[in-house]
Amino acid sequence: MKTKIENQSDLQAERARLRNQLEVSKVKIRRQFDGIKEDISPARQVMQTVSSLMAKPKSNLLSTGIGRSVDLALQLTPLGRAAWPIRFLIPFAAKRITTNFLNSNGPQVLEKSLTWVKNVTSDEPTFPSRLEIKTQKGVKEKFFSWLKQVTEDSETDIREAEVIETLPLLEPPYTTSRTPL
Repeated sequence: MKTKIENQSDLQAERARLRNQLEVSKVKIRRQFDGIKEDISPARQVMQTVSSLMAKPKSNLLSTGIGRSVDLALQLTPLGRAAWPIRFLIPFAAKRITTNFLNSNGPQVLEKSLTWVKNVTSDEPTFPSRLEIKTQKGVKEKFFSWLKQVTEDSETDIREAEVIETLPLLEPPYTTSRTPL
């Protein structure tokens, strides 16, 4: 504040300058705050997702069934014989996560599972139009198609056929004699 105020118009000009400077400072702080928000946005999204998945689910038939099935499934794995903190924490997290996921995405999961069951149980499975399945011949099929191709050609001369040389069979250099017991 090096300006010297000598009259009322200088005072009004200085007040306007200070108000302008205050607004500019507010805008700078707001921009910095928005930048910090953008920087921590991924962490906030992760925390929101984790907190929504770990929230206490509603007590209903679905959560009871998932709880029982997770308990049974984890008891049949090596986790059933793990240390007590692991035996407590993993089923707890698994129950909450699966229950909350199924509560929020129930219709989609049900539709996908019923479509899968229909495809598995139908006589002719339906494949998505985007998926192209290319069948590859196995070694046996390739061999038999080659053999058929070679033997069908009756016009070819035997001399033109490919000759595969084999190594002569050698007897072992020593003989083992067995003694009766």
